[in-house]
Amino acid sequence: MPDPNRDYLTLALNQYWFAPPVALWRAIELRVLAAETFIRPLLDLGCGDGLIAQVLFAGEAPVEAGFDPWLSQVRKAPASGAYRFVQQARGDAMPYPDASFNTVFSNSVLEHIPNLDPVLREVTRVLRPGGRFLATVPSDMFRRLLAGYRERDAKGDRTGAETYAAAVDRRLEHHRYLTPTQWAKRLDLAGMHLLHTRYYIPSEVEALWDRANATYGIHPNDTLFHGKPYYRWLASPRLRQLGYQKLVRRWIVRTLGQRWRRAYTLDVLEGGVGGGLLVVGEKT
Repeated sequence: MPDPNRDYLTLALNQYWFAPPVALWRAIELRVLAAETFIRPLLDLGCGDGLIAQVLFAGEAPVEAGFDPWLSQVRKAPASGAYRFVQQARGDAMPYPDASFNTVFSNSVLEHIPNLDPVLREVTRVLRPGGRFLATVPSDMFRRLLAGYRERDAKGDRTGAETYAAAVDRRLEHHRYLTPTQWAKRLDLAGMHLLHTRYYIPSEVEALWDRANATYGIHPNDTLFHGKPYYRWLASPRLRQLGYQKLVRRWIVRTLGQRWRRAYTLDVLEGGVGGGLLVVGEKT
């Protein structure tokens, strides 16, 4: 089982030092996921390079299976040591027999899939009866909690706010932001029922994350936050051979591990909303 007391912020910063805002968001997702129950065998839907599973299940037996549609990611994932088996596959055509897994989990993947319903049906097919599906996704409040959206909207510039959010959608390749009720309907159509949802990433943390994307060159052309693309250049893989990036990594881990500690631990108040949403379903 994942350890909810593990310092996921430090671990994520060490892995994603080249994109610190990504590390902050991932660390919070990992902390939220670690509070849930994972019953083996497990399937990682959209495993990417394996870094998420490597951190989440550190010190445990490898995850039974992971897959991703991108060959470049599938080639990297085995090096993480997080999986027994990794292969290239699509979410709407999973290469596993019926009822193969007790848990299917997905971290920041479903929002990138244009046609979601076939994927959810496949999740149901490969789950055993009573098996659980855990997914972290941006919530229905994600766009409105962006600092760039809120600051424009506060000035009465709703058009500018929507334009800003649309630019973020394009950059992140997000296709949807569903409410908990909408997730319940989607899961029901796929043969699952919603057990619970949980908002995470409070508004002030998403604002910090949004501004940090500019600070660290993730969207350097934004005129509101005056992005500094030099960090993106500093962290470029093309400069790795110069040797200085190990020092940059250590500085990022030490400095932001302290500076962002409160943001990492801050929870959404009961009854409140946040920019991220944990969705937990069960096969009926």
